[in-house]
Amino acid sequence: MNEPRSGSTREWAIVGGVYLALVAVAAVWIWIDRRPPEWDHANHLERVVHCAADLARGDVRTIIERSSFYPPVVPCAAALVYRLAPSDLAAAQSVILAFLGLGMAAVYLLGRRVGGGIEGVVAAVVFGCAPFVVFSALRFQLDLPLAAMVAVALVVILLTEGFTRLGWSLVAGLVFGAGMLTKPPFAAYVIVPVLLVAASSGRRRRAAVYAALAILVGAAISVPWYGPRLFGFVPQIAARSFKQAAESGHPDPLTATALLFYPTWLAPELGVLAVVLLLFGLGVAALRRQWIVLAAFLAPLLLFELLQNKNLRYTLPIMPAAAVLAGMAFGLLRGRARAAGGVVVALACALQVSATALAVPSGWTLPRLGVPFVLESPPATGNWRHREIMALISRDSRGEPATVSVVPNDNFFSVSNFRYYGTRDGLPLQFTRAWDGEPIGIEYMILKTGDVGPSWTAEKPRRIAERLRADAALARVFPAIGEFPLPDGSTATVRARRLTEAVPAAPAAFAREVQAAVRRALADVAADVQGLEVDLTYDDSLLRGHIGRVDIRAASARLGELKRQGSPLLRVGDVRFVFEDVLVNPFGVHATGRLSPLDARRASIERVTIREDDLGAFLREQKGFKAASVRLEPGALAFVVSLPGPDVAARVRVLPASERPFTLVAEHVTLGGIPVPAMLVDWVVRTWDPTPRIASRLPIPVTVGRIDITPEAIRISAKP
Repeated sequence: MNEPRSGSTREWAIVGGVYLALVAVAAVWIWIDRRPPEWDHANHLERVVHCAADLARGDVRTIIERSSFYPPVVPCAAALVYRLAPSDLAAAQSVILAFLGLGMAAVYLLGRRVGGGIEGVVAAVVFGCAPFVVFSALRFQLDLPLAAMVAVALVVILLTEGFTRLGWSLVAGLVFGAGMLTKPPFAAYVIVPVLLVAASSGRRRRAAVYAALAILVGAAISVPWYGPRLFGFVPQIAARSFKQAAESGHPDPLTATALLFYPTWLAPELGVLAVVLLLFGLGVAALRRQWIVLAAFLAPLLLFELLQNKNLRYTLPIMPAAAVLAGMAFGLLRGRARAAGGVVVALACALQVSATALAVPSGWTLPRLGVPFVLESPPATGNWRHREIMALISRDSRGEPATVSVVPNDNFFSVSNFRYYGTRDGLPLQFTRAWDGEPIGIEYMILKTGDVGPSWTAEKPRRIAERLRADAALARVFPAIGEFPLPDGSTATVRARRLTEAVPAAPAAFAREVQAAVRRALADVAADVQGLEVDLTYDDSLLRGHIGRVDIRAASARLGELKRQGSPLLRVGDVRFVFEDVLVNPFGVHATGRLSPLDARRASIERVTIREDDLGAFLREQKGFKAASVRLEPGALAFVVSLPGPDVAARVRVLPASERPFTLVAEHVTLGGIPVPAMLVDWVVRTWDPTPRIASRLPIPVTVGRIDITPEAIRISAKP
């Protein structure tokens, strides 16, 4: 353990040399590669650009509130560099490579502490040259920074000496907070080692106090970001772990296919030689009672084995512990065997880095496992034409704001990378996903032939492409204005909304056709309608699809998504909806009698009455409100939400808002009967507040009249 200083210097030199070689390879790769950032990669880069703007304004509140699931530390660290560097991509990757260096240094220190200097060096090299680590170092994702923070946490946990040293325990708390602000799963990788070290201490009372103090310090650092998300976070993680995994086609977690996923892919993730060393290292660690390293590897591996959502990114943070176990096995070698082993490790490192970053060699698969030797990711120089497509749309829209639907979900050609590029270049374009039903609010569409994304998302792009082929009226008002060949052999098409031609009909006669189409369309959202009236305000531009005003009134109806089976319906009375500056597809109405809405400047809910019993029945059918009860009081709604733990109760007022139809203001909030301090009310209420979700799903602005709440009903009336 107490090695000569010269030996330690040589070891650091080896680790540093390997790190610099990896940085050089990554720099060359980034300089050559021209592929667009994929999905989450693009989303994180977009957050870098946003955070740079937020930092320039000093807007800390927006930084904290911007993302619902990913903390801001890594994107905002890249944003700080971005403000100094000319390239957001170079800034982002420099942060990832800095975390790679931090991770290798921490792995070396961890290996040296539990084994020796040679073990630490081999562990750092194994970690840095692990194929999936190299793969991740080429992308702006949060998993490699998370792995680095886990490695740092393990080193600091050991330095606490069983949580008996106050200073290092406080440092551990700082690291825990930084780790949680790197990515939420951080706790899953370190909680078992923390408990194990605290429980094995000879001074258990002190260890328990100092460990609790470290956890409290970490919580205090991370609570500004996690606090507002506290009540919604566990359901969100559960949905990602199981529901969304099932929708994406992942097998049930306890099937053989699922259970063998991580063991099968361990070699492409860590490296073949490293896996062999790891298997021996498990025995070495057990014999030497290095339980913390074993726990850091096995405990999170078991946890992620039990989750349905499987991805190599989730086990990347256990690679530091795996690398240390491999280093401990290497430490068994002596004399010439150790020297020869060092050469083999160096050659394996070079081979893995070359195969991953350059695909040299390429195409190797592991016998009997049927998985690749590494995940090959050579730099690609193909032009995916994003800049040209956005330039075409900007010219066609004359630089005015426009909404663009990116229909495909291909990893290099999706809404994520278009939205990132648009944000980075400061374009007044709003990019949305593939549209549902009708292209309401869509001014441009970007489509693609060939591969349009993963199987679980491909149906919608294919359905839209087929709709444009079969629906002549829709294709007529969305003509193609540009085509672009793409590197995968497919073709991208840009379509723009054009309402310049008129239908061959008299305005009055066509108005009656539109009224009939509106009545038929209401059958998709309203049942048991009584006293329906539809009035239009129009001029000759009606023949080109423009309607000045659509006024819909009814004595009573039940409203909901009738096309969706089992959708709850809300009974309402005395209804009046008004739509202004409406655009419809005139050819669709005239040829088929089907209403094809395209846009509206604004929709207004002028008048509605909702009875207390009807509201309660509707809310009980809503996800998240099945265990809720509501009572109308003068000026507010009294909610009680039953939870597995303490119940939440609140008095909620409904107020007008500018960016959404209305906003909810909670007061007198209690948790298990205990009043919640005013400053923490938003933490409790925001989980059940549906207004942001409602606003995000609305394709056009919606306003609501004056809202009056009495014990009998909620009444909306026209504003005076």
